Amino acid sequence: MKRCGAALVTSLGIVVILAILSSSFLLRAIHETLLSRRSSSQHHALFLAEASMDTAIQNLRVGQSNDVSVTTMSGGSFWAEVDPTLVPMEYLITGHGFHAGEQRNTEAVVRQAPTSVFQFALFGSQQVVVSGEAITDSYNSSQGPYDPNAFGQNGDVGTNATTAGGVNISGSIAINGQIAVGANVADPNSVVTITGGSAIITENPPVVSQSQALPTPPVTVPGGLTCTDLTVTGQTVVTLSSAVGQYCFEDLSISGGGTLTADGSVKVYVTGQFSASGNTTIGVSSDPTYLLLLLVSSQEATIEGGLTGNTEFYGGLYAPTATINISGNAEVFGSVVAKTVKVSGNAKVHYDEALGVLTDPVGLYQVRVFSWRELD
Repeated sequence: MKRCGAALVTSLGIVVILAILSSSFLLRAIHETLLSRRSSSQHHALFLAEASMDTAIQNLRVGQSNDVSVTTMSGGSFWAEVDPTLVPMEYLITGHGFHAGEQRNTEAVVRQAPTSVFQFALFGSQQVVVSGEAITDSYNSSQGPYDPNAFGQNGDVGTNATTAGGVNISGSIAINGQIAVGANVADPNSVVTITGGSAIITENPPVVSQSQALPTPPVTVPGGLTCTDLTVTGQTVVTLSSAVGQYCFEDLSISGGGTLTADGSVKVYVTGQFSASGNTTIGVSSDPTYLLLLLVSSQEATIEGGLTGNTEFYGGLYAPTATINISGNAEVFGSVVAKTVKVSGNAKVHYDEALGVLTDPVGLYQVRVFSWRELD
């Protein structure tokens, strides 16, 4: 009996020890699970805080410096405050991420740098239509005049459209560059429609999707400018003065061998009809950056600008709410940005890369990060 009792006591002791060990292991497993979950939540919260910073930077790229409101993502949320510093175009971004009770906070100092809206040979924010036989290529007027035997490969065609027909080709076009369609399109080729025509595109890949849509801000005539009609015809030469700098015309017409030029940098605002036809010249051949032609319209109106005949246009043509028709044997040395661009006839567009370094009108902003840290 004594031996049986001793065995029982020993067995119970072993059971107790095993129970204690099991409880210890169980508690440790529970503790490690909680730590793992907390660590995972902390990592998620940091990723969300970084997402808030990315969102704020993307907003700054299109000129928006507003705070980032609370946004749900991946089972958590993020938000950010964007505050200007004492340095012009510099901002302090404070980002926050929250996930499963854990919050992480980050801070960065960033600075904007404006870039020109003239980044393409042809850009139609809504659509580009080609029904003739067009050619695009590039050069840089700051390095010399256009050389047809040594042109560049940056004659890009672009649109913000993301659906089929954004670039509609029923004629033929030779693009010494590439086609860029709207932002984040899974299959960029789906936006380009070719019916009965052809497209020769030299860059590889020939069609890409922009990482971010190109902003086309509205044109506003500066206060104090008086807008009148201007017609240049015959062999008349009208020279705009850079000392004046800004001009406004309701209707602007150049025809019959007329020339509209400038003696330096000028901006020309047109609130009505613009047309140029019949062996005319607009701009300064040695430096297309001297002439920026900005077309304005009301909410209901559509402005159609035509470059027809053997017209030569040297400059930047910007019409964010208008349709620009380029037809006949027109030749553009510069850049055309509009709501809709229509090309017919045997038009040629030589993108002047010198326009791409201008800062007005502004397209996207480059955003540079100067510092980044996680807050306690």
